[in-house]
Amino acid sequence: MVNEANISILNHSDCCGCKACGNACPKKCISFSEDNEGFMYPHVDEEQCISCKKCKNICPELKPSYNTKRDSAIAAFAVNKDERNSGSSGGIFGILAQEIIKKGGKVWGAAFDSDLQLHHEVATKIDDLSPLYRSKYIQSNLERVYTQIKKDTSEGILTLFSGTPCQCNAIKNFIGKNDLLITVEVICHGVPPQSLFNKLIAYIESQNHCKITSFAFRSKSDKALHPQSFTYVCEKGKRKMTVNGLHYQFPYYFGFQKYITLRPSCYSCKWAKPERTADITLGDFWGIEKYDSSLDAKDGVSMIIINTEAGKSLIECIEHQKKIFTEQFPIKIAIDNNGCLSAPTTLNPEREAFFKALNEEPLEDVINNYLRPKRKFIFDIYYSLPKSLRHLVRRLMDKRMKYE
Repeated sequence: MVNEANISILNHSDCCGCKACGNACPKKCISFSEDNEGFMYPHVDEEQCISCKKCKNICPELKPSYNTKRDSAIAAFAVNKDERNSGSSGGIFGILAQEIIKKGGKVWGAAFDSDLQLHHEVATKIDDLSPLYRSKYIQSNLERVYTQIKKDTSEGILTLFSGTPCQCNAIKNFIGKNDLLITVEVICHGVPPQSLFNKLIAYIESQNHCKITSFAFRSKSDKALHPQSFTYVCEKGKRKMTVNGLHYQFPYYFGFQKYITLRPSCYSCKWAKPERTADITLGDFWGIEKYDSSLDAKDGVSMIIINTEAGKSLIECIEHQKKIFTEQFPIKIAIDNNGCLSAPTTLNPEREAFFKALNEEPLEDVINNYLRPKRKFIFDIYYSLPKSLRHLVRRLMDKRMKYE
């Protein structure tokens, strides 16, 4: 029987996959492997376990932490257009990261490697930051991050860590109180597994007889029609092509937008609430145009929640340098326009059937049944409309839903 001190006391549906337990174990008796849905989970070698409870004390699911609810949120974007376009929304993370580098610090964030596997990587120079920019809707691997950040902060190196709320909580638990660690969390709706992304990238490659060498969610290319656009680069022999599309045209992206492919713990997320865990919370300020007509989240407007004095100091530093535009709003506006500031993502009733089919049925059938819109022509028509008409249609739909 597994000792109650180790991480196996967590129900399968509670584990967020942060891998902090494996890093904390002094006997290195916790390993990780994929379950039948492709998500990574810990496994404990009972014979090696010494019941030290370090894994239990590090686990963010067992030891969540929260800051006091804030009264306000900030709408913000980088003043420099190139810096604004470098991020998925207003480019704020890039400005924060550059400031840390200028102070001699290190910045950690999610980045694709050459095989499109998502890991947390470190940047020590401004030129190294760009792979860390933009949203990546996959669970990033943190396996080798914890001990390095602990070493750096113990040696006096200022460190910025960016990740999902559970990852930020895990890093804080692992490092302990240290003023040299600053955490920046994204407002997260949940994470699908790397294995599913791999499978659907391979599907696109086989359909188009090419090799995809880079992929970007939330593309801001000149041909992007909507915030939920994507861009990938593929190679056919000596030819290199750039492909742009909308979320519903790439099965993985559409599945994420349906919330059908997320990790089980995401549907009961402990951090989907106004009381945040990181020093700074970043997200899109959806709906901001309803309160200030000069702003539009679709053009890239970040929502910032400052949760600690350390976060406040860093934001004020870049404000004083006039690198960002900021406007303050009541926190209720941010909560009302971003569901995961008040509750976890709702479980899609098709989720269980989707993962069962993924293991048992031909991939083409799974894609057609679950990862493509049932009425694709409606999406095609909607996104062919000029931006002003799309906004009008969206407002009419929102108004109709309000009164139904």
